[in-house]
Amino acid sequence: MTTLVEQDAARPAAPSWGLARRTLTADPEVSSRRARDQIAWLRDYGSRRVNSFLIDERRCIPPHIVQDFGLAGLFGPLIEEEYAGTALRFRDMFRVFEQLMAIDTGLGTWMTTSLFPGTRSLSVWATNEVKQEWLPLLATGRTLAAYAQTEPGAGSDFSQISTTARPGPGGGWLLSGDKHWIGNGTWAGISTVLARTQAPHTARSSLIALAVPTADQGVFPGQEHASFGQRGMVQSRMRFTEVTVPDRYVLADGDGRGVAMDSMCASRLALSAFALGALKRIVQLALRFAGSRTTSGMTLKDRAVTRGWLADTVARTDILEALVYDLADRLDAGQTVGLEPIIAAKVLGGEWAVEAADRLMQLLGGRGYDEANMAARMYRDLRVYRIFEGPTEALCDFLGRRALRQTGQVTAMLRDQSGAQLTQRFEDALTNRPAVKDGAPDAPHAPVATALMWTLAAGAVRSHTPSRPHARHVAELRLQHALDAVRTGDGLATTAPDDLLEQAVDRYAEDIGDVVQELPGMHTDADPLLLPPQAPR
Repeated sequence: MTTLVEQDAARPAAPSWGLARRTLTADPEVSSRRARDQIAWLRDYGSRRVNSFLIDERRCIPPHIVQDFGLAGLFGPLIEEEYAGTALRFRDMFRVFEQLMAIDTGLGTWMTTSLFPGTRSLSVWATNEVKQEWLPLLATGRTLAAYAQTEPGAGSDFSQISTTARPGPGGGWLLSGDKHWIGNGTWAGISTVLARTQAPHTARSSLIALAVPTADQGVFPGQEHASFGQRGMVQSRMRFTEVTVPDRYVLADGDGRGVAMDSMCASRLALSAFALGALKRIVQLALRFAGSRTTSGMTLKDRAVTRGWLADTVARTDILEALVYDLADRLDAGQTVGLEPIIAAKVLGGEWAVEAADRLMQLLGGRGYDEANMAARMYRDLRVYRIFEGPTEALCDFLGRRALRQTGQVTAMLRDQSGAQLTQRFEDALTNRPAVKDGAPDAPHAPVATALMWTLAAGAVRSHTPSRPHARHVAELRLQHALDAVRTGDGLATTAPDDLLEQAVDRYAEDIGDVVQELPGMHTDADPLLLPPQAPR
């Protein structure tokens, strides 16, 4: 039995600035049972069949994990039952995500890439013909999906995309361009590609989203990126050279901008759920070690600095949990969730998870720096959460600008999410903020963004964690501090004159020079004498 959470889910309307479910979900009891079964399976499987150290060292996820995840239905939560998916509700899906992330931070993040945005762009926006062809394969892990948006000159700002799609002479589209940092890029069987077009029948957007089978002529997998963390997941370049894409592979009737917005919203919210699972695991490990490690006759757990950090991290974890599952419940109820709370969950979750991983390494001392333990790998894997789907600084700048320039829309959202009382406090802080000094137009954005995020967090805690007074206490303190910063102007960025920076760099060059390493790297190109005459050299 399925539940329709969006009218006309088989062919949804153009996406708005926000996130909605947009697909059929399983009956609540069925969804909950499937999630429980998957969590139990992961706990057993993770202890017997996952070696995170070897995945990290070999920079590759073993094939058996992909196959077993497919058999267990882990690739199917966003795919309707009609196409062999598990069709989980968001709350149930996020519970599974938490468990996977607690087992392996690399596998959890790889799942984000595979599902959000890989599968969702097809399960929501593809034509029925493409869904029938590809979704059963994706649901069972027989192939993987990728999402190609990022370019050398365009990241989360998709307005800078230069890949082009022009109408083909016999119909369809001709796709050309280069992408990089594409998760699953060289593994995927199909990729959603964002491209720019000026075709008249896509006037709703200058962007188009195309589903492109990676075995098609003109699709070339590029070099893989040797990333700092997430070493098991492939991230690579992709090149598209005059690739012929039939019209049936156009997503969302040509509204590529809408697909991109939907993808980023879904991915950001999923990342916050994965960050939540990482935080819980970090607290678990930290408390276990702190209770066992004794220095100068006292356990680390009994030391004030450790207890203070652990208490603050538990409060942050509870706050993030309230925010994530508040949004999940709204989506499961058929509501559309706005950009602001999704960004707040992503930023707070990402920042807190990275900080907690760093503090775990510090707590473990030399053990934390030892690759035989998991702390170093967790830190490397989580560090990208401050960057994926928009860096923290860019997202905070966006939130601050939006609150100051579209105050009415933002406060209306806040009343719905956090209630009238908290919204009024936020409005009062905006009204009483100091004037911006000349030459510092960006100064107010970060403090306003922080106040907005804590208003959302405090509202979620009030609604969802009444039995956790410590979390509410911390949320209220942080909110008040953030509102005070907006009123007083504390924490506003100060700018340095350009000549000061240039002079500093000149001084440093005298001290340390400006050495560029020029030794060649590893030779990987085949000898030209071994290539056929027509092969590129």
